[in-house]
Amino acid sequence: MSATPRDIFASGAAHYARYQPPYPGELFGLLAEDFGLNGTQTVLDLGSGPGTLALPLSRLVARVIAVDPEPGMLREGRAAAERRNIDNIRWRQGDSSGLRALGLPPLDLCVMGRSFHWMARERVLADLDGLVHPRGGVVLVATRPSGTEWSRAVDEVRGRYRAFPGGADGGSRPEREGSNRETLRRSPFPRVTAEHWTYRVDRTLDEVIGLQLSHSAFTPARLGGRREAFERDVRTALAGLASDGRYEQTVRTEVLIAKRR
Repeated sequence: MSATPRDIFASGAAHYARYQPPYPGELFGLLAEDFGLNGTQTVLDLGSGPGTLALPLSRLVARVIAVDPEPGMLREGRAAAERRNIDNIRWRQGDSSGLRALGLPPLDLCVMGRSFHWMARERVLADLDGLVHPRGGVVLVATRPSGTEWSRAVDEVRGRYRAFPGGADGGSRPEREGSNRETLRRSPFPRVTAEHWTYRVDRTLDEVIGLQLSHSAFTPARLGGRREAFERDVRTALAGLASDGRYEQTVRTEVLIAKRR
């Protein structure tokens, strides 16, 4: 029996929380300046995952509402918040299709990281129009790693495993920054600005493998009985590609900030 979508995301939650790179601090400084975040605002993190945006934002606002359809992601986020003594995040199970049914309070800002491309984007923006303060906005954040010799070797292995039943579509959709920008410009939030930052991430071999298991196409549930072979093949492909045992990569974080006219 093939894994259900819920199984796929649930099995990757711990890997996602541990191995996906954090967003740069400059992002949160920009949001604080652009939206006047001063500890009094309410922010929605829609498709929050384990709180990659919600956790650092919580230090800047009065309350963050973190909404995600996957209970495992929310458990990871709650645990991280407890470790950091953060108590102003409300973790709620739900998704973008049921925004109106969540009973959300008025919002000063909605942020989405690595989630907007899964949604019915025009409908979500129309729903947010009725929730976000006139001077608020919508923020989309995407992370794009650069290609390296070792990442191309991993991609070759990933390509072989996508050919197995249940993996043909990769279980994910590509980020569409260009089309996202146009979607925002046609929405109630048409005034769009962009910013980006680049930084280096160094990983061990085990961290590279953990990162693969965080992707929806290669979570433990998606791989099933092929997981051990997949990990072995990744290790073999990377043998000799990092003399010091560190796999370096440049990561680019891009943000689209959308406001009303």
